[in-house]
Amino acid sequence: MAAVNPLSISPYVATTGPEPHVSVPDDARAEVERLIFVYSYCWDGRDPEATAALFTDDAVVEFYLDGAAEATHGTVGREALLEGMVKRTKMLELWRIETRHLMMNTVFGPTHDDGLAQAVSTAMIFWQRLPEDPRPLPIQTGYYRSWCVDTPEGWRFRRRETHMSGIFHPRFVYSGP
Repeated sequence: MAAVNPLSISPYVATTGPEPHVSVPDDARAEVERLIFVYSYCWDGRDPEATAALFTDDAVVEFYLDGAAEATHGTVGREALLEGMVKRTKMLELWRIETRHLMMNTVFGPTHDDGLAQAVSTAMIFWQRLPEDPRPLPIQTGYYRSWCVDTPEGWRFRRRETHMSGIFHPRFVYSGP
């Protein structure tokens, strides 16, 4: 089986098929980019409640790790997502890890009749153990594919795919918590 390059987004930005679509308007682009950045700041700030609030109640989140063609795991619904985020946050706290998401090169796909704005952002995630090991270590790289919708509360993620390669547990980098 051929390896899948998780950084390859060219199929995404190519034509999307025969469905009618329009480009994402400039004001929506700015709001979706803001949503993507706020997600990173909330997650890196260890605020799972604020992070989960950026998703719709029925949001679908899937993870494609290390080039997997099929989702390795996923979550449906904001409450289930919050539960997973709380667990991950506790694990990072136990290991004294600070995360930093660098979100770059957001490319927009079409907006379909259902109003979903599509975006894909390249990501680089760093870990640090403060204060004993302040070196920022590049841990994961890949991209997030996001389908966002304008709600009465503002733009929210309705669907998100995380395509990452790298290290997913601190024991592969650090010795004991």
